[in-house]
Amino acid sequence: MLWGAAEGFLFFVVPDVLISLVALRRGFRMGALASLAAALGAMVGGAAMWLWSANAPGPALKAVAAVPSVSDAMIDKARADMAREGWIVASLKGPLTSTPYKVYAALAPRAGASLPAFAAAALPVRLPRFLLVAAAFSAVGAMMRGRVGQKTTLAVFTAGWVLFYGWFWMTRPG
Repeated sequence: MLWGAAEGFLFFVVPDVLISLVALRRGFRMGALASLAAALGAMVGGAAMWLWSANAPGPALKAVAAVPSVSDAMIDKARADMAREGWIVASLKGPLTSTPYKVYAALAPRAGASLPAFAAAALPVRLPRFLLVAAAFSAVGAMMRGRVGQKTTLAVFTAGWVLFYGWFWMTRPG
């Protein structure tokens, strides 16, 4: 839950890392529980960002823009999407565009989202992707169990996330 809250606020590594590890080692049920905890954490972190932005929009947006892989252009696009499609639709599309939830949280007060509505939306916005990650990694874990040792599995897992984030941060402006 803490990781989800931190990432919903300003932390720059997605909870998918921990969710995927739990699902890989403990299966889908535990991965789903980790997904729910992360989504509830995102609710808390997003609400905290909403509150900060509602009271001090300039500093909040400046802090979000300083997060690795977030750019002013990304924030401007999210703002335009929220104005054109509504805050909930734009937020739901965020995972498809690699736009962090914290960007929408910082923009939400001026996009007409009330704090209770934005907080409640964290579950449908964040949970589907988290559950997809849990399902994928639990399937990989089931295939690897008994065939590959735990140390090798953990090494491949860690290398995969390091390579992903290396690529992600090198190819994203901000």
